[in-house]
Amino acid sequence: MKASDYRKAKAKGELTGTVTLPSGAEFVMRRPPLDLWIAAGKVPQSFLRAMLEAQAAGPGADAVLTPDETIDGLAFITEALIYSCVEPKVALNPTDDAVLSLMELDSDDFQFLTGWIQQGCPGVPVRTKGGEVEVENLARFRQKRPGGGGAFSSGADGAEIREQAEQLNRIVG
Repeated sequence: MKASDYRKAKAKGELTGTVTLPSGAEFVMRRPPLDLWIAAGKVPQSFLRAMLEAQAAGPGADAVLTPDETIDGLAFITEALIYSCVEPKVALNPTDDAVLSLMELDSDDFQFLTGWIQQGCPGVPVRTKGGEVEVENLARFRQKRPGGGGAFSSGADGAEIREQAEQLNRIVG
């Protein structure tokens, strides 16, 4: 199989959702593959470390980043935003008039979209073995693991996820 054939097949099966921005514009969005990006080292390690430290410190704890780490985090969130925009497509320096420049986004729309990513891309279904499910439903799901134990054994409820998203927003926003 050619790489181009694989990309086409993958794009056809990709789940998307329509998101209404504060300006009233509607964007078709997809979920960035954060698990793959983490494994590939695309997510700044300092960003991950700060998030884990804030999580370990408990509710209401803020992640502390240096100015350089903050810049790395913003660059990552920007890359995730560009990837997530299906229609219209967004780029830093587009050469095609059909592609929206990141600089053309209204500030409120940009902040909304980065927050949307940090909140887990609500409105874009998640593919599961049993079909598709909305991320909002996953937030209410509490997985039981045999033997218990471990930092993530009890699952996370919506409040925990919202709190983590707010911490992330304070870091990059």
